Amino acid sequence: MLSKPPIYDVPAEGYDQLYGREQLEKYELIALILRKLLTDVKNVLDVGCATSLFGEYLHAVGYDGLYIGIDVDLDRLKIAKSKLGERLMLIQADAHNLPIRDRAVDFAACITVIHLLDVERALMELFRVSKKLIAVTLLKKRFDLKPKLLKIFSSMSRSWLLKYLSVHRVKDEIFILEKVKEECRL
Repeated sequence: MLSKPPIYDVPAEGYDQLYGREQLEKYELIALILRKLLTDVKNVLDVGCATSLFGEYLHAVGYDGLYIGIDVDLDRLKIAKSKLGERLMLIQADAHNLPIRDRAVDFAACITVIHLLDVERALMELFRVSKKLIAVTLLKKRFDLKPKLLKIFSSMSRSWLLKYLSVHRVKDEIFILEKVKEECRL
């Protein structure tokens, strides 16, 4: 029987040590951009959650709503469960077919994962499940995907307001989308 190639380049056990600090900086920037809006967020969906560093960050800054982490890698989900226990919901699933109802989450995040996915399918799923906010980060070394991201974002421009941030201290560009209120549409 042939074994499947690994999904990620780093084993689950080494993920936090290798990427933890860099991911924390991204979370802080996202929280800074969304500071006022996060007070209204009752649930967060973290697509490609890995070991749930984002869930840990949210808990550390006082977020007490429901955190839902989704990843295809069971080893990463096991580590997330061991760290956060009952303070989260974890689901082994594919980002291209999220097992979440339409507009069921307030905030959907896809942090440092979009480059591993079919961009269009994954973004359409984020738009489908989120009712208020979306955060997507794109590795600067994968800027070849930026035109595709921007095209999809612009196709949603009647419903979503795009906030974009390029920060030199992190290796990603950050895209925040906020759902436009019905009464604000022209």
